[in-house]
Amino acid sequence: MIRIGPSGWTHPGLDRAWPLKRGAQFEPLSFLGQFFGAVEVDVTAHVLPREEHIVRWAAALQDRPRTRLLVRVPSAALDLARTAAERAADAEQFRSSLAPLVRRERLGGLVATLPDGTLFGPSEARALGDLARILSPAPLVLAAGHRSWYERRALDVLAGAGWSLAHLDEDERWDAPPRRHRATGPVGMLRLRGPGAYDPPRIGGAARRAREIAGDVDDLYVIADNASHPGGVPASALAAALEVKFVLAGERPVPGWRRVIEVFPHLEPLLELEDG
Repeated sequence: MIRIGPSGWTHPGLDRAWPLKRGAQFEPLSFLGQFFGAVEVDVTAHVLPREEHIVRWAAALQDRPRTRLLVRVPSAALDLARTAAERAADAEQFRSSLAPLVRRERLGGLVATLPDGTLFGPSEARALGDLARILSPAPLVLAAGHRSWYERRALDVLAGAGWSLAHLDEDERWDAPPRRHRATGPVGMLRLRGPGAYDPPRIGGAARRAREIAGDVDDLYVIADNASHPGGVPASALAAALEVKFVLAGERPVPGWRRVIEVFPHLEPLLELEDG
């Protein structure tokens, strides 16, 4: 199964894409769950979530049975400058807080993102193995930007530890990840990111890659995330996710909402409006 969606829902720049007529009880996560099969929780990369937050997220998706959350692993649990005991304590707390999502079957996976420039090595492999033992049996996804993580030895280590290595849609740096690599686990992820806009050729390329990767895994998550790059417009991740959905649906219109068309007029022929 391929699930598509954006990363995050709290960035102030996303206000430009929410419906104009929304009440005080408007819940962005529930709204996104109406249109996307996946949403990535990006805020947990920076802070350990409290269980009350997890309960609220699970409740927001109670009427969205097909939508799954990918939850970013806190960076503190990956920081090799800290002791193994400190990392383990944070990982244990993080795992415990996720119980509401697990009970309601809304957890698609946990995503660990390595800092840019992190090379594969014994210390890194050992830390990821320890983290996997704490976080299992949740599906685990690793996003690594350096090409060393895509060599045979690294792929073998990740597969043995239970990590599914993500595919990244990036610029053409000399050390960028390869366009395709073998699956190391049952969950696939294609993260759409990079400094440029998602024009039609790039959207088409992403859809083709998604089809290819989906043949190697049980579940594939396509996550649009280009808000953090200079010149990026946060809401453009919503547009990119909708465009990929359209292509993967056989270029038949997919559910959408009026405000996103007002912000991104090129989406009009791609969407069927569901919110009036």
